[in-house]
Amino acid sequence: MNYRRLVCVPLLALTVALAAGACSSDDDKADSSTSTTAATSTTASTSTSAVGNVLPPVVLNAETTSATVKPGTVVTFDVGDPGEGRFVATSEDPKVFRVEGEGKVEGTATVNAGGVAVAPGTTKVSVQYMGSTNGVGAPTTFTITVE
Repeated sequence: MNYRRLVCVPLLALTVALAAGACSSDDDKADSSTSTTAATSTTASTSTSAVGNVLPPVVLNAETTSATVKPGTVVTFDVGDPGEGRFVATSEDPKVFRVEGEGKVEGTATVNAGGVAVAPGTTKVSVQYMGSTNGVGAPTTFTITVE
């Protein structure tokens, strides 16, 4: 078994297990009352090296606010630790990008909001903090282009 396959197989298993969202680092703490919006945009794109028919996930954050992906690609939004609240994602066009999960703490893991690219087009996805007791934060807007 070559090194590439040795690395890709565990990543494939992790991708499938976290299809609704990826885990955040505990170092990424978000203020419970606000979210940040990136001043500049960096674009992420999917790699052409997929294992079988499964595409690698794309993780966007405040520094990388747009991505060009293929249909079927899982995209997650790493906007920090929601603490007692949650991060809710909303797609302007669910026919292009369908949101499938919110960012929240589940036991000892922090799960990011995320979804899946559905069909060719471009849409904006807004991710907003919803506090458990202290209101909502400013949304962070991401641009998803599906080719």
